[in-house]
Amino acid sequence: MNMRLLIFSIIFLFLIIAISLAATSDTVTISLNATKVWWNDTVNATGVATYANGTGIGGTVSLSVDSTSQSCSPTYSNGKWNCTFNAPTEIGSYTVTVTITNATGSTVQNSTSLTVAPNYGKTPIGSIDRVVYELPLIIQDMNGEIKTIFAKIMVWKG
Repeated sequence: MNMRLLIFSIIFLFLIIAISLAATSDTVTISLNATKVWWNDTVNATGVATYANGTGIGGTVSLSVDSTSQSCSPTYSNGKWNCTFNAPTEIGSYTVTVTITNATGSTVQNSTSLTVAPNYGKTPIGSIDRVVYELPLIIQDMNGEIKTIFAKIMVWKG
C-alpha cells in the first residue's frame, strides 16, 4: 500500500469520526405523570440528562411553567431527575421547560405541554378532594321548546 493512500485513509477515518461525534449532542428528556390536570393539582415531572457520550450530566435542575420558575426541590442523581410542582391555577395550555446546568455553566433544556382544564363528572379527576353535584333543570328556550339540562356544581372538601 503506498504512503499517500495510507495517509488519505487515516485522514478520511478521522473526518468520519469527527462528523459522527459532532452530530450528537447533550440531551435532557421530560415527561409528566399527566398532561391534562385540574388547576393546582400536583404534577410530577421526570427525565434523564445525558452528555453526547451517554454519561449522566451532573448539575442543577430548574423547572418553569410558561417562563415562571417552579419552587420544587428536585431529586437528581446520575443524570436522572424528578421534580414535583403544582399546576397553574388558571385554565389553559402551558409549556413546562426543564433546564439542566452542569458545573461549567453549560445548559441543556427540553419542554413539553401541560393542559389545565376542568373535567366534570360524578368522579372528578385529580388529587384534591372535590365533589361535583349534578342537578337536573328544566328550561324553556326562546323558541318555546322545553329542554332538560344538567347543572354541575363543584365544591372543595375541607
